[in-house]
Amino acid sequence: MKGLRLAVTTGGSVLSAVLSFIPLSCCAFPAAFSFLAIGGLGFATALMPYRSYFIALTFLFLGAGFYFTYWQPSGHRTPNITCTPTKSQTLQRASLWGVTLATIGIIAFPYLLPYL
Repeated sequence: MKGLRLAVTTGGSVLSAVLSFIPLSCCAFPAAFSFLAIGGLGFATALMPYRSYFIALTFLFLGAGFYFTYWQPSGHRTPNITCTPTKSQTLQRASLWGVTLATIGIIAFPYLLPYL
């Protein structure tokens, strides 16, 4: 059971981290493509109506990642014993927070661009 939970937790964290970069397709990728002259403006225009859906999906996946990373089932808790996170859990949590902060920055980029 513990191996299954670890696999689900790790898989959920990795999946949410990877899929949280969906907003890149309508925020940062078009800017990078336009610098490379690959037609980023047309790409951005085509995906802009779906931006709010991509952002909602991103936060849904990030929420799932946080749920699977921090949630402890009630059956595994024992009273008067403190459970310190293992090295892999600490790495999972740090990478999830890093991806979350990067995602928030990428989502905020179009709104902050006029002020730069």
